[in-house]
Amino acid sequence: MINGERIRQAREINGLTQAELARRTNVKQATIARVENGTLQPSDALIEIIAMQTGFLPEFFRLPSAPDFPLGSLMFRAHASTTFGEKTEAYRYAQIIYEMADVMLARMKPVTFRLPQLSEPPAVAAGITRSLLGLSPDLPIVNLLKVVESAGVLVLSLPIDLEGRDAFSLWAGVDHKRPVIFLAPNRPGDRVRFNITHELGHLVLHPSIKGQVAVVEREADRFAAEFLMPETAMRRELVPPLSLMSIAKLKPRWRVAIQALIRRAHDLELITPRQYTYLFQQLSARGWRTEEPAHLEVPVEKPRAFRKMAELLYGTPVNHQKMATDFKLRSQFVKTILDVHADRAEFAGEIGPGPGWGRRVVRLRSSDFATAPLPPSWRSPGAS
Repeated sequence: MINGERIRQAREINGLTQAELARRTNVKQATIARVENGTLQPSDALIEIIAMQTGFLPEFFRLPSAPDFPLGSLMFRAHASTTFGEKTEAYRYAQIIYEMADVMLARMKPVTFRLPQLSEPPAVAAGITRSLLGLSPDLPIVNLLKVVESAGVLVLSLPIDLEGRDAFSLWAGVDHKRPVIFLAPNRPGDRVRFNITHELGHLVLHPSIKGQVAVVEREADRFAAEFLMPETAMRRELVPPLSLMSIAKLKPRWRVAIQALIRRAHDLELITPRQYTYLFQQLSARGWRTEEPAHLEVPVEKPRAFRKMAELLYGTPVNHQKMATDFKLRSQFVKTILDVHADRAEFAGEIGPGPGWGRRVVRLRSSDFATAPLPPSWRSPGAS
């Protein structure tokens, strides 16, 4: 039986409307609508055409529906210019990547989650979260993704850019108990780290995101600021008189943007509003508002767990075709997803943007995983 929800998923991941897919397949829009809502079983010929037009295999359309996958924080922090179609495309990519991770996780040892859900003020919640994750209360976090992934948070990367959105998060899985963060590609290292902790703030403070967008976003920003730049440490290190150069020197140590340090100094009232304005004027004059100095660049962290699971199940290098066969996807689609997650060479620091870059990716041991067969609904006929 053809699963209409899978056809809708493939259509939306390609940014197509029902009318556009109908034109491409030479059928009426009503036909596509009926196929997607399950009131019409399409012919094999139509399925072949839909597969060709969407880039998905016909076998994909016979899979059971994807697991429950809430929108989470996806609709927050996006520019007004971001269209509904762009958000839907990102959501569908995330849905498929999460499903792949979910299937692989089911073949591994159970993951222990150590991320709390708190109702305290953002700064207090950030301090409690730091403590629960085994971090010092006032020292820089060198390996942020290692800390986050080791806490059981599933961090995944999108293979497409999302205009106006750097990351989003949600509680997924059975009873919405699994914390998940998605990252957009091609972002500077300091921005990636702030995005991760901003979404960590949503997971801790807003298990069910609701309320005014501006309020929720400010709370996540305050959580991220305290998590990355604890007040105690900032009062010790941001010593007046502060200048752009003295603040910039702290960037490599704290691995945050110069702009973030200036805002933190302002929020803690270590500088006056007038000084704050002047420092940002200096940033603009030097062109640092859009691109901070290259010699102070923070290495980009890439999540590791997804690709590590693929390596354990499908070998190193990953056998893309075998993995694609299991997931009823095309090999190039699988490769594109794997490429935005850290492989063994990146992990070891053999390649990457800077010395020691690989150490900024979570270290997972093979002994952390135990493998089991694919669930029956995913197996090909006759497969074991």
